[in-house]
Amino acid sequence: MQQPALDLWRRVVFVDWHGVLSRAPYWSTILSDRRHPMHQPLRARLGRLYSDSGLLAEWMTGRLTTVDVVEYLGITSGTRYTPDQMRRHLERDCRNMRINVDMMRLLRVVRHRAFVVIASDNVDCFAQTYRRLTSRRRLDPLTEIPPPDSLGAWATSCDDLVCSSEVGALKIDAPAFYGRYLRACGLTFDDALLIDDRSDNCAAFRAAGGTALRWTMHADPLAEVSGTLRSWLDGVPKPPPTLPLPIAPRGQRLTGRAIPA
Repeated sequence: MQQPALDLWRRVVFVDWHGVLSRAPYWSTILSDRRHPMHQPLRARLGRLYSDSGLLAEWMTGRLTTVDVVEYLGITSGTRYTPDQMRRHLERDCRNMRINVDMMRLLRVVRHRAFVVIASDNVDCFAQTYRRLTSRRRLDPLTEIPPPDSLGAWATSCDDLVCSSEVGALKIDAPAFYGRYLRACGLTFDDALLIDDRSDNCAAFRAAGGTALRWTMHADPLAEVSGTLRSWLDGVPKPPPTLPLPIAPRGQRLTGRAIPA
């Protein structure tokens, strides 16, 4: 997690990944290609994975790695693929996951008044891919240019990521999931807004003291998001923190993003 230097407005907007920013499944290029040698083995095993909430939670909270899950389900059994190859394939697919470009354009405007942080119950490959994408200072000429509507193209338009596989908790446990990030920023839930497609995640966030909007990609109007954000950001400003915050160079955040004049 990056250590941000907060501006005077002291706000953070948490945005869900799957359901708000994207609908792309894991291993999408394999699942969409019936001719791929791993298409049938993967489809057969993923049904078992998604029906086992305990196993899925272990993967999402980082107690199991992607390689562990592939080995446990026997996804590569009887094929020429290895669990590590499936891991690398998933990382590549995470990088190219299609993203809600209209939402990202809106959030890019919101960043002039608040930090925008992806908040996702997600696996190790997703978190590691995001960290690599946002840590690059210049484009590697040997790296494939990501599609314009992908995570790879838009990752740096967000300030950070809070991911269940890194914090060891799911969003339904709001204090455990968001608490570390908020404390590091000198903030509380009163300073935060969540946009999520799940009612239970929104209810948990509100119970912890935050503001939440339940919103689903391709189902709800984007105007609902912009209206909620406008009302929330125009609310009464919060008092300055009692805890010292890190100091960034003049005109710049610690995340490297220029502060708007």
